[in-house]
Amino acid sequence: MNEIDLMLDEENELTFQLDVEGTRPGDVECRLVIEAQDMSLTFESDKYKGGEVNVTLPPLDHILKEGAHGMTLEVLVDDRRFIPLTITGNFEKGVSVTAEAKIPQRKKRSKASASLVEVTSSSKPKVIHKKQEAKSEKKKIEVSDEKIMEIIKLIQRKN
Repeated sequence: MNEIDLMLDEENELTFQLDVEGTRPGDVECRLVIEAQDMSLTFESDKYKGGEVNVTLPPLDHILKEGAHGMTLEVLVDDRRFIPLTITGNFEKGVSVTAEAKIPQRKKRSKASASLVEVTSSSKPKVIHKKQEAKSEKKKIEVSDEKIMEIIKLIQRKN
């Protein structure tokens, strides 16, 4: 039994050499039969023109599974059926490549800056610590009511 490699997701054109001999010429019809696990598929050939037979198989990826399937060429001459050729078709899907852009999600970094000011009643405010940056951290700064009032008074004096 011969083997032939075929593409499952593409159209395949098969050409067979065929000779019909006899005492009288008759009407000749040819077809290719593919035997699957639970069904048979039959494909009619082009008109027999003496010598060659062409059969075109459409893409079969929606019907057949990948793998080996038995195939027979049937020749009908008048009311008689002949099977001159039996082969195995190895059906495979073609290579396909897909790509998709994947955008990584950036982590949001929060930044905060704060200055700690010490206020005394007789002098200008002075900065104890210069700007400190905190990344993704929350710092709680507690200021008493008296300190807030002193800051407000100092601001009013400047204005």
